[in-house]
Amino acid sequence: MNIENKRQIIIILIAIGLGLTATGLTGKYIQDSLQKQTTALAKEYETQKIQPLLQEIQVLRGEIQNLQNQQATLATNLSQRQQEVQQQVQVQIPAMPITGLALRTPPGKRAFTIMIDSLAAVGGLISPGDYVDVLGHLNIPDPISGKQETVTAIVFQNIQIIAVGTNLQQVPGGYEQQAGARSLNVTFSLDPEQIGLVAFAQKNGSLQLVLRPPAESEIEMLQASTWNALANYVLEKQGTELVVPRLQANIEPLNTPAGEAKPYIQIFRGGKEL
Repeated sequence: MNIENKRQIIIILIAIGLGLTATGLTGKYIQDSLQKQTTALAKEYETQKIQPLLQEIQVLRGEIQNLQNQQATLATNLSQRQQEVQQQVQVQIPAMPITGLALRTPPGKRAFTIMIDSLAAVGGLISPGDYVDVLGHLNIPDPISGKQETVTAIVFQNIQIIAVGTNLQQVPGGYEQQAGARSLNVTFSLDPEQIGLVAFAQKNGSLQLVLRPPAESEIEMLQASTWNALANYVLEKQGTELVVPRLQANIEPLNTPAGEAKPYIQIFRGGKEL
């Protein structure tokens, strides 16, 4: 083989080597390009896929916020409407007055009615809601003589009147009608214990009402009105001495074996001699 042929073979081999190298480099370049394009396409796909979702989520968030705002507005409007309805109901429906006697009777008290002369009821100038003292003119029997003695005394104080006749409150012209009547049915608010005592006092005497000022509710200790009490009061306040009958012990002669009469005092308790 001559030198010329060897040179051609070497050139061919070099050309083949360069071709192979170029092919390899070209393949790597193509592979890298494909990889880059694939990555770019994947990113673009993901972006195109996720971006609408993000936008949709953002839109949903806005709708939720709008719904919350609408709900808050509705709640405020509902509260205002309820207040307006309540005010309208209060204006349109007046408060029902309490008219029943049982509802007018305070807790712990009892409603008790007596018939009393109009003159004894402050001349008829009383009305429901007034407070009175009850003055009793009582016929008290003397356990010794058996005679009755009338004693006048305040037996109850600060008693509330809750009805006069059938009126549970003062009515126009009521005083004139009451003053012209012979008797009145007056209903008091009493403790359970007071009911029997009032009935007993009325059965054994007569009652009279004394009107109290609204601002006074004190209970005072008062003595019974007798001849002695009247004489002592007039003597103390006026300086005048009244001659009144005095209480005396019943003195009877006692026959002794010697025939002497000596006074003695009889003692009674509960109407019986001790």
